[in-house]
Amino acid sequence: MSQNRLHYTPQQLHAVYDRIKLPARYRYEPGDFSREVVKHDDGHGFLGALVTHTLAHIPFENLSLHYSPTHAVSIHPDALFQKIIRADMGRGGYCLENNVFLGTVLRSLGFDVGLRSMSVGARINRMGKGGVGNEDGMTSFGGWSHMVNLVTIRGEVFVVDVGFSPGGPARPMKLVDGKIEANMASHPSQVIRLRHDAIEENEHQNVKLWIFERRNNERLPWTPMYCFEDNVCFLPQDFEVLNFFTSTHRTSMFTYRVLCSKFILADEDETTIVGEIVLYENKVTRRLNGSTEVVATLRTEAERLEALFTHLGVRLSQAQAAGIKGMATELKSGDGQQIPYDLVQAAIKQEPWR
Repeated sequence: MSQNRLHYTPQQLHAVYDRIKLPARYRYEPGDFSREVVKHDDGHGFLGALVTHTLAHIPFENLSLHYSPTHAVSIHPDALFQKIIRADMGRGGYCLENNVFLGTVLRSLGFDVGLRSMSVGARINRMGKGGVGNEDGMTSFGGWSHMVNLVTIRGEVFVVDVGFSPGGPARPMKLVDGKIEANMASHPSQVIRLRHDAIEENEHQNVKLWIFERRNNERLPWTPMYCFEDNVCFLPQDFEVLNFFTSTHRTSMFTYRVLCSKFILADEDETTIVGEIVLYENKVTRRLNGSTEVVATLRTEAERLEALFTHLGVRLSQAQAAGIKGMATELKSGDGQQIPYDLVQAAIKQEPWR
């Protein structure tokens, strides 16, 4: 990770600690977090805590493409800090937003060590059905539309991804071929792994990529979720290109689906992920202790705004909430009329849109 990329200040990093409710034992002073820290075991523990608490408190969401006056997404680190931290609206972002944000945090803390520490692009398996997984073994990788961060600690490379929920890795993964790991404590049959292999779409089968795969139980085949290279460093301007496609192209799921999700921690002082809470279109689903429960079915925009606040802690300004009017993703009441937005003021922050 290049030293001339943007960094957050120590004051900003403390604000990040507060936002993700990082336990006190992991709150290293940013000025003390150096190469010496990441050389010993605390570096592993700190990275794991940072990832799990980010997943639990910064939602994976694409609301800016539906609930905003501009329907645009910026992945500039300052814009991300404003949206995720300073605005205090409970907001997060989709893959590029959350991973660029955490990548900036990691560089600012001193994790930019080792030749293989970098941010790289990834290709998502379009047959993975949005993270649910397919059972027929078919794969169809799209173009570069995702990103992951590679972090080196004491010579070991870890894959850090806080932008694929639901269905993504719930902790840092060692970049080791074939190593099987449990993903969530409450769902022991769900396992994940990285496989170093060629993909079928590539005409050059001697070219191997890292493939992130998940299996929900041993009776099912492994489902490839995405793949990436670890020897091609992407620049910030490369991610700008990825972001433009992902946020504007009509074939990008994010442009025609509304989603917001968080992981669930066993306890706020722990780092164990036990489930997920997911708002997808007009339903809120909780996956906990190996079971799935639909906790709300949403019929109107009023109900969806309230659900975002109640279940995921996300608030929207009036201008943001009004941004979905007239869009195909807008929920309507039974008679086709829009529900007045003043019915859900508890879920809407009364301040100008930022």
